[in-house]
Amino acid sequence: MSPTYRMRDAATRRREREIAELVHSFAAARCAARLAGLLTGEFVVRELLLRVIDEINRAEAAVVRLVSTLSRDGVA
Repeated sequence: MSPTYRMRDAATRRREREIAELVHSFAAARCAARLAGLLTGEFVVRELLLRVIDEINRAEAAVVRLVSTLSRDGVA
């Protein structure tokens, strides 16, 4: 007997696509903030942008935790 591969259902594929979109959005926002920080000479602006990057990282980590919790709990 050959092994059987079970395709993911539509809800799972949609959720994975939405998660990927969130991750890409976080990466784009982080990149934009870094670029803006490089282009400014003002210390306060750079510090604020570093704080924005930190918050983006926190939000991304929260999404990853949420997804792993949903996957573990079997929520589709």
